Amino acid sequence: MGSYEELRKPTMSSASPFRSPMEAAPSSVTLRSLTRPLQFMAFWLAIITPLAYPPLLLGGLDSQSFLIFVGVVALNVFGLLAGRGYGDPA
Repeated sequence: MGSYEELRKPTMSSASPFRSPMEAAPSSVTLRSLTRPLQFMAFWLAIITPLAYPPLLLGGLDSQSFLIFVGVVALNVFGLLAGRGYGDPA
């Protein structure tokens, strides 16, 4: 039998709470079902946001409209990056 100090040492389990590595990560079907709608919205955001460029540019870029223009460009870039690959077959 061990000494009193050995018995008082806390023991830590190295067992994972998941049964297998596949349970730890979401399945590709679940992940695809979540990303498809987001890709769809981002794709159409990239298509629609450039329609705001002409009115903003033709109206002149004062300090407030310049910030709006920068925001619209940022939304367009986000839509281009996040919506990339939307029409690709899965």
